Amino acid sequence: MWRDLFYLSTDNFMENYMTEGNAAKSITYFSIPLVLSSVFQQLYNLVDSIIVGNYVGEDALAAVGASYSITMVFISIAIGSGIGCAVVISQYYGAKMIHKMKTSIYTSIIAIAILSVFLACIGWIMSDFLLQIMKTPDNIFYDALSYLKIYFLGLTFMFLYNIITSIFNALGESKIPLYFLIFSSFLNILLDLIFVVKLQYGVVGVAIATLIAQGISAFLSITYLLFNLKKFKTEDEVAIDLGLNNKSAKVKTNKKENINKRKDSKDIKLFDFAILKNMNKIAIPSIFQQSFVYISIFLVQIIVNTFGSSIIAGYTIATKIDSITMIPLASFGNAVGTFTAQNIGAKKIERVKEGLKSSLIIITLMSLAIFAVLFIFGQNIIELFLNKSQSEDAIDFALKYLRIVSGFYIVKGFMNAYTGVLKGAGDIGVFVLSTMLNFLVRLIIVYVFANTIGVSVIYYGVPIGWFVGLLIGYIRYKSEKWKFKSIVK
Repeated sequence: MWRDLFYLSTDNFMENYMTEGNAAKSITYFSIPLVLSSVFQQLYNLVDSIIVGNYVGEDALAAVGASYSITMVFISIAIGSGIGCAVVISQYYGAKMIHKMKTSIYTSIIAIAILSVFLACIGWIMSDFLLQIMKTPDNIFYDALSYLKIYFLGLTFMFLYNIITSIFNALGESKIPLYFLIFSSFLNILLDLIFVVKLQYGVVGVAIATLIAQGISAFLSITYLLFNLKKFKTEDEVAIDLGLNNKSAKVKTNKKENINKRKDSKDIKLFDFAILKNMNKIAIPSIFQQSFVYISIFLVQIIVNTFGSSIIAGYTIATKIDSITMIPLASFGNAVGTFTAQNIGAKKIERVKEGLKSSLIIITLMSLAIFAVLFIFGQNIIELFLNKSQSEDAIDFALKYLRIVSGFYIVKGFMNAYTGVLKGAGDIGVFVLSTMLNFLVRLIIVYVFANTIGVSVIYYGVPIGWFVGLLIGYIRYKSEKWKFKSIVK
């Protein structure tokens, strides 16, 4: 009864629901802003590096780079926390339990704010120590330390911005985070030009620009979210607007009487420990998984470094191109996760299966198209980074890497889709297992066979890891045990 009344509320963003209409269209429309956001983020990072490298110098770029692996640890915590919050919020949204959805959102923001302040204090205190154990060279140590300390001052802004983005995505609104990302990126570049080029603050200017841009973006995005949350009305609020009594469903003219008859179970809370516990069940394994991914990439790089500068250059170019060309596949995996979460909440299991089938078809077509482009134009793209006369070995390695790895993009896309279902359903244990084994198998292959097979082990290990991840995700999906992992009971 009350779910039907909920649909009568014209103030709600019903167009963002992924529980109705054509499944393929819902997932595709949701994915497009995700793709654009990722591409824009890559381009922004490139421009940011160009400004630092050209107007401050090599040491400044190295100082920022030296801090990168440390900041990625904290970013992995932010991403993992966002996954945990998004799954819970999305399932409540799909179930149209708006009071629980709002409580989840408020709980997420408060918990993330507290966590980020704690981590910022730890990071600030340990900055010097962290750079020392990483054996940061003396000539860039002071700049790296200055950058890192200012970075930790703005850590709360980064965490809040990330969680707000996750919340919007959970509500099926992927366009709003794109708009804020575009604003934040242009603002950051403008501030870089002011603090770095005009005022010549060097690395400190880069850090200040990032802090200010993230701070303003976090404030605006939270303000926008909280303002629009008012448009999502609970079942009781819809009933009151329609003049209905909660018990008899008869028309009432006195709305105050209706308000007094609300049940405590429908109250919106600013913080709920039970909901936070559910979020942590997903967030903590996700943080662990994200951290493992970054550690694995670092360990693979160690082996790559043993093959010499040409292979390092080729690997760097190939992985940069690879990270961009795989964005559509990653975005579809995230879209499948949100689609699944909303429909799990709405108890529409068959629609989840319909969405997965549609996604697999689209992923197949995208994978073939990307492979064709890289196979035909791969060398032309690589030579945008490096001229063949400079290093033929680097270009040859990069080309082989791209052609072989992109030939298995369909496997990567399918793995993302199946694990996206698991993530959206709240079956986080198997989702994490699939991702970790994917990277673990790749690590084992690289470390065991690097001396016997040679440099080719680097690109052959990638699709083998994907096959393992896909196999685990597929087996779990076919078992249908993921259907019983819903947060919404």
